[in-house]
Amino acid sequence: TGKALVFPPEAYSIRFNEQGKVKEFTVGYPMDRRVGNTGGLGGAFGYFYGVGNPLPIPECKPYKMSWQFACLNWISRTTRRFQGVKVEE
Repeated sequence: TGKALVFPPEAYSIRFNEQGKVKEFTVGYPMDRRVGNTGGLGGAFGYFYGVGNPLPIPECKPYKMSWQFACLNWISRTTRRFQGVKVEE
């Protein structure tokens, strides 16, 4: 596709068994979804989204704030303004 993919920073984790051998290795957990051009997705989901062919499942869609959460954020900002707290937008 000729697109350069920029992934968000990702976290990795390793779990070991009693013998000290790797039991599970996880990859692709985005730490800051605002970075990059993969819709905040990491791993294979970010790759497919970034090249323009996201998989047709909800987990492969970028984060979108719900109207309920947006409403709570608005109430919080408005309340802080009345309290005299400087609010960054």
